[in-house]
Amino acid sequence: MTLTVEEKFVGYAGLQPYNLKDETTHLQPLEFVPRPLEQDEVEIEVSACGICGSDIHQLTNGWNRATFPIIPGHEFIGKITAVGSSVENHAIGQRVGVSPVSRSCGDCELCHNGRGQYCPTKVTTYNGNFKGHKTFGGYANKVRVQADWAIPIPDNIKDTDAPLLCAGITTYLPFKHHNIGKDTSVGVLGIGGLGHLAIQWAKAKQCKKVLAISTSDRKREDATKLGATDFLILNEDGTYDTKYTRSVDVLLVCGSGKNTNWTKLVELVKVAGKLILIDLPEQPLVIESAAVVYGNVTIVGTYVGCPDDLKEMLQFADETGVRPWVTTVDNTLAGVNQGVKDLINGKSHYRIVIDGIGREMK
Repeated sequence: MTLTVEEKFVGYAGLQPYNLKDETTHLQPLEFVPRPLEQDEVEIEVSACGICGSDIHQLTNGWNRATFPIIPGHEFIGKITAVGSSVENHAIGQRVGVSPVSRSCGDCELCHNGRGQYCPTKVTTYNGNFKGHKTFGGYANKVRVQADWAIPIPDNIKDTDAPLLCAGITTYLPFKHHNIGKDTSVGVLGIGGLGHLAIQWAKAKQCKKVLAISTSDRKREDATKLGATDFLILNEDGTYDTKYTRSVDVLLVCGSGKNTNWTKLVELVKVAGKLILIDLPEQPLVIESAAVVYGNVTIVGTYVGCPDDLKEMLQFADETGVRPWVTTVDNTLAGVNQGVKDLINGKSHYRIVIDGIGREMK
């Protein structure tokens, strides 16, 4: 008689809301039986996975929508180790990347119009649910996703460039959807994991002005290296030199906090300009309506991208040299826990990436 050994995956999981000062709430190894591989899916062995700011919001339950246990990781690259029976355009051994969305219906109006990331039945790469199974992300050794959302990676893009799959696409898409280019003046608030890529995209798109905005002078030199043409320091109350009032066509908000002065940010935008919310604050936005009305300012949001967007972004990054600035941590439990701590403590420069195949079970 032949016994079938049930395959198990291993990931680093939050089992309860994360508290930096309480190590019992930090990531723990979790062994689990993966759900069956669907006909339209591929299985990926993760080789590099970014530690995203969203992971912190989820692990701490700051957004109040985490379901535990939770295995984060929605910007990762790896090689395909299995393919479903109906998959035609992917092969075992192929290098692919995965973003925050891992499945969409493919049949609705949004999917047909290149907005599959907004599909009402989309499945998120982690903290989601598919056919009664929780979805676990790239802090695990392997992940199964719909093949359409496993995006081929150009040869010149390294595994540790994995943050392009979330931070990269999130900051790239506004340039596409809002026609940001040579004739556009762009402001980027927050020179961090998102903002450092937004500045690079603006430079690559040859925007006529790239204003980096921060709360201190500490990142001025980096901002210039990334492509900023000007640098604005916000005061503690969110005010600034009045010469910058109505100075940018588009303001990309890539970082914010509890004390962000949203009204003053709106007043940075030219009449009939746009404030594009890329960062996702835990607190509601408080804005004086007069700043919006009298400035004719449009406030919009953006959320990752569809498979075609991801392919386009990766190709453009390949051609222009846009890359995340990363610090790597090893793929041990201690290494990943340290990476999470470093991100919370503001020690990332500018993305932290888990580097290495496999996860330990201790």
